[in-house]
Amino acid sequence: MEKIIILNVKNAECNYDANLIKELDPDGEHKKSFEFQRSNVSGHFTGGKLGVYFYTIQPGKANFPYHYHTGNEEVFYITSGQGTLRTPEGDKIVSEGDVIVMPANENGAHQLINTSDTPLVYLEVITQTRPDVTILPDSEKLVVFTEKIFAKAFKINSAVNYLTDE
Repeated sequence: MEKIIILNVKNAECNYDANLIKELDPDGEHKKSFEFQRSNVSGHFTGGKLGVYFYTIQPGKANFPYHYHTGNEEVFYITSGQGTLRTPEGDKIVSEGDVIVMPANENGAHQLINTSDTPLVYLEVITQTRPDVTILPDSEKLVVFTEKIFAKAFKINSAVNYLTDE
């Protein structure tokens, strides 16, 4: 990041209207709904060490599958609405004013679901260490993030010998 950035959530333009099922599952094999709108304040393409985003999750939707990062810590600040945060310790109700801090390990596993009938809006601050390996415990996958947004996903049990094909 090269300069100070000031942005009000009310004026932030949505620059990523995500429907992960449409983007990553064109055949419609998955039944869960991962949809959100994201406004980039200071993120992947600004050269800084922190990603700062405003997210909106519509009722009945979730932001991402249940996951944790091994290289990046995250903080969510709920600015409006209510939802359920899935954690290793069980489901937690979160609402306006709550701050959620997730470490970069299995204890930070999370999924935010809007279980209300109004939009859930939150500010996310995330470190942007690359590469980052993200684990999806429910499906036993890992995702390797490099400078690309989604690099590659692998089933954890599909390991090969380090020297295979060398």
